Amino acid sequence: MSHTASKATFLSLPIELRLEIVAYALQQSDAGLTKHHESNEGQTCSTIDERYKARTNLAIRLVCRQFNAEFRRLAIHSTLFVLARNSTRVAAQQVEALLQDVKKLRIHCDHETIGKWYEYPLNRQCLHLDELQFVMPLDDSANRTALVGLLRRLRNVKQVKLLFPNHRLAKEPYGYIRLLGELLKEDHFQRYDAPNAPNFESTCWGWSFDKESSWAVFVAREPMALIPEEHYLLLMKPKIDYIMDYMAS
Repeated sequence: MSHTASKATFLSLPIELRLEIVAYALQQSDAGLTKHHESNEGQTCSTIDERYKARTNLAIRLVCRQFNAEFRRLAIHSTLFVLARNSTRVAAQQVEALLQDVKKLRIHCDHETIGKWYEYPLNRQCLHLDELQFVMPLDDSANRTALVGLLRRLRNVKQVKLLFPNHRLAKEPYGYIRLLGELLKEDHFQRYDAPNAPNFESTCWGWSFDKESSWAVFVAREPMALIPEEHYLLLMKPKIDYIMDYMAS
């Protein structure tokens, strides 16, 4: 008697394994960015890819009903969504069931947009973001002032990235350094010198600059407890020295 060996298919795999495979396939490395090799400096830099579309990574939902049922949330979790300038009203019209699955969001904006936010991204408490990217010029003092205020009150965001339009220099841009100085100045003022001090921020941020990708990264941390001012200044001294050294150079 002949036996026809049954062939394993993707849908015959256990659901846990299917999810693991799809999660790997949906990973987006440097989503929405284009890498360039600087031949003169021998370095690789990244610029914003204006052609990027989130729907490319979401296409897996259209394969069949089973794919949509099993992988819809995973696809949304894994995909970077981009809002162009003045389009935040589009997000305001989205249902909570969709927004609560979004984890990565890029927004082209300025001080007028983020100045209207209270505690949560786009004023939607249902949003819990792993990564929030801002594309905005920091040489504008109004943008920096609005960003300082937002970072002090922002919640439900694990990491903020600042992407600089058309920036391809593998070094800290001047506006970013000025932003750091203004952040430290405002924090000190609100802790010790404001009329109703201390006023603690909702979220504290650790910051760094990725020279290869040319973006600033802010990672959310718990706010620092109130300590004597002299101890606070000692803790902040390395950060202040970093800013002063860059400004002097």
